[in-house]
Formats: sequence, C-alpha cells, structure tokens
Amino acid sequence: MELEVRLLGDIRVIAGSSSVIGAELPGPMGRHLLTRLVIDPFPVSRARLVDDVWGGKAPRSVDSVLNATLSRLRAALDELDLDGRELISSSGGSVNFKRPKGTIVDVELAHHHIDFALRDLRANDMREAARRASIAYSISRRPLLTGIERDWLDVERDRMHHVERRSLGLLADVSFSTRDFDMAAQLGRELVRIAPYDERAHRDLMNALRASGNPSGAAKVASDFTERLDADLGVAPSPSFKTLLASSS
Repeated sequence: MELEVRLLGDIRVIAGSSSVIGAELPGPMGRHLLTRLVIDPFPVSRARLVDDVWGGKAPRSVDSVLNATLSRLRAALDELDLDGRELISSSGGSVNFKRPKGTIVDVELAHHHIDFALRDLRANDMREAARRASIAYSISRRPLLTGIERDWLDVERDRMHHVERRSLGLLADVSFSTRDFDMAAQLGRELVRIAPYDERAHRDLMNALRASGNPSGAAKVASDFTERLDADLGVAPSPSFKTLLASSS
C-alpha cells in the first residue's frame, strides 16, 4: 500500500483511504519523533535521536520516555491498516522509519519538483516549469513543527526556505519570459520580502518593474536595497548593481 507523509503544515500520514493526523499522534513529542525519523531515510541512532529531540536536556528516564513514545506512535500508525512495528523498527541501537515502496514525503517532493522545474526551464518548457515550481512553492512555504526549536530543525527549515526562494524566483523568470511583467513584479516583490539581502532578486524585480512601465518603482527598490545593505550589514551592493541603480535614476 502506498504511503504519503506530510510533515509540513498539519502533519498527516495517509495510506489508501485511511489517515492519521498530527492530533492523533502522542503529543508534541510524538510529532517531533515521527518527523525526525521520516525526514531521514536511514536508521537514526538512539543517542542521536535523543540529542536531536531533547536538545541536550534529556530527562533521566529518557530511554523509558523514548520507548513509550515510540510504542504510542506505532499504535497510532496501526490505524492505517499497516503494522506500526514494521513502520518504526528498533535494532542495534538505532530506530528506523521503514518506508514502504513508493512512499511520498512532502519535504522530498518539494525538492523533486523544483529540481525538475529548473530542468524544464532550461528546455524552454515554460508551462511545465511553472507547474512544478508552483507545487514546490505551495509545499515549501508551509511551516515545519511550529513552536519547536532545535538545531536540526533549523537546518531543515533553511532547506525549505531555499526551495521557497528558488520556486518564487523561477515563477518570476517564467512570467518575465512570457512577457507577463506585472506578474513578474508581483512575484518579485514577494521574493525580496522573504529574501531581503538577495541582490539578484532585487535586480530581477527592478527589471520587471521597468518592463511593466514603472521606472520610479524600480528606482525605489534599488535605493531601499542599498540603504538596507548599508544599515544592516555595513556593505554596498556590487558594481553591476550600482550601474543598474544609476540607469534607474
């Protein structure tokens, strides 16, 4: 039976017509453990699991807590008409979420679609590039385990943020290439909002604004970016950006 695991936004595990939602898992700890196990396709050592989940503040009885939470996770997944012990196995000091063949994980799906969208763009297949980038964007902008702060989660959130930026940038490129300059500018504004120090994003937004007949808007984007770099980072934009700024004045 094909399995789908959604870790971003509201957690959901789906098998056929059955599903288990985050609220049916054993609390925040259960959702955290499931996410940590699913996001790694290989077995995770119990020591690493404890460190990642408890962040160096593990209780004295952490082994008992871990075992109990894993047991409750397996019981929750039994509702999918799958064997929870088969899905989450423990062996040799490691724990593994053993994905059935064909399992879909939304985090990986986002990376898959943006990678193929870039390939489609290079092949000049604008429609397919936009379709895949839209899927990647819709997935990557969802939050991952809201309210939980851990180093490993920061890494995964950064990876999703990178997919979100690439998706928006690609959609803006497609819009510009198809001469939908207003849409390119709209997408560009959203991109610079989430990537305020990305010079290329600001340059592309300026080009879209100028192409849409709004040179004053392009000039403001350039001056705002220059001021932000100086105030926040103490640096200046590249010489090529300064040339673009001069041409927008």
